[in-house]
Amino acid sequence: MGQKAIGILTSGGTPSPNDRLLATRLGTACAESIEEGESGVMVAIRRHKCRAVPLEKVAGRLKTVRPDHPWVRSARLVGTSFGD
Repeated sequence: MGQKAIGILTSGGTPSPNDRLLATRLGTACAESIEEGESGVMVAIRRHKCRAVPLEKVAGRLKTVRPDHPWVRSARLVGTSFGD
């Protein structure tokens, strides 16, 4: 995946095991950040590890995925609508 961040696509349906694992990892990391007194951060996964990222580094930035990206193709193959 490299160092580029990806946007999260939301869709309906039953969460997959990976969805549940991701939510658990991010939620746990968020709770730990709060417990440690951190504020003004968001939790992200980078290089397979949860990290607190200062909001000033991410606020107002738009992250995009190319329309020809394999993830977009896969999403379309399973019926995900992007509104186009």
